[in-house]
Amino acid sequence: MKILALEYGHSVGSVDESMACYPDSTLIRNNDDFYIPNFSQRIVAYVGIYLHFNKIGKCVEPRFTNRYYNEVGCAIKFMAADVIERNRQCGTATDIACSFDASLAISNERVEVPADYEFTALLNGKPIEIDASSFASISDLLAVSTKYFTVKIGDLFFLPLTQQPVAVKVGDVFDVSLQGKQLLTCTIR
Repeated sequence: MKILALEYGHSVGSVDESMACYPDSTLIRNNDDFYIPNFSQRIVAYVGIYLHFNKIGKCVEPRFTNRYYNEVGCAIKFMAADVIERNRQCGTATDIACSFDASLAISNERVEVPADYEFTALLNGKPIEIDASSFASISDLLAVSTKYFTVKIGDLFFLPLTQQPVAVKVGDVFDVSLQGKQLLTCTIR
């Protein structure tokens, strides 16, 4: 199983620069807590959805991508912002800052793909600003990603719905809902 993820930005033109592939060790399941790693002093999060693939595909055209997934869940991607900055300044890869173990919280429960997405995210009870325009480009984003990666049954695709990362600290609590149903809760430790 692999996790494809759009790390930065939502435009179809930026997929080439922001597409990543994570190992399954990045997953946090069962509404478990996220533990801030000792190698970072500044963790940020992107809140979004993930698609669960139910079919094998490569170079899928946008008009057919909806045939490759039938369920969607909630997710939170944690990144070490200070490590990203340091590595960019050194001209080295930023993978360790984005794909470290237990850095992607996902809901165990998924819902059938809705016609209209109703998505809400709260941090400590306050709403997080969501970019709903991302839902309109799911087909195009998936099509671009399948140019680079063959998707298989059980693979996931993470799509962030926040334009800007959310800074997190110990004690913060995320609550994420889809279609009016709370699917994911994650506490920062």
